[in-house]
Amino acid sequence: MSIVAAWRPDVRTYSSKANAQLVAEEIMSIGESATPEQIYEKAKGEDTELHKCLEWDDKKAADLYRIRQCGDIVRQLIIRKKDEPDQAKEPIRFFYRSDIQGGYTPTVKIIRNVDEYQALLEQAKRELRIFKAKYNCLNELREILDLID
Repeated sequence: MSIVAAWRPDVRTYSSKANAQLVAEEIMSIGESATPEQIYEKAKGEDTELHKCLEWDDKKAADLYRIRQCGDIVRQLIIRKKDEPDQAKEPIRFFYRSDIQGGYTPTVKIIRNVDEYQALLEQAKRELRIFKAKYNCLNELREILDLID
């Protein structure tokens, strides 16, 4: 069986400007395993296919980085009761990304709104299908993966 690299059809980034196969080959040329730092160093070469995948305008890149940091901040906030120790139980996210609102919505608001709750449930199902596709090659997870429709 011959395999080639391709871009995921549901993701649109700078990467789509580059040839996926050439990008994969450049990453593989780093070694048996490549860190993001090593990939970045390789991408600095203007003659690489990887170079096409990154934003090189420092102002735009800084803004994109800060926007990503803001998303990280929101994803790190959890709910806990005032008198509860930090590690009392499994954490519940304080916010979820809302398909209906188009941004991050407090979990307590989502739980109280039938449409928001249904949208979150559909999002969770999509993410489970993504998980299934990502790990489908692991036979040890077959029983679990078969439960995901």
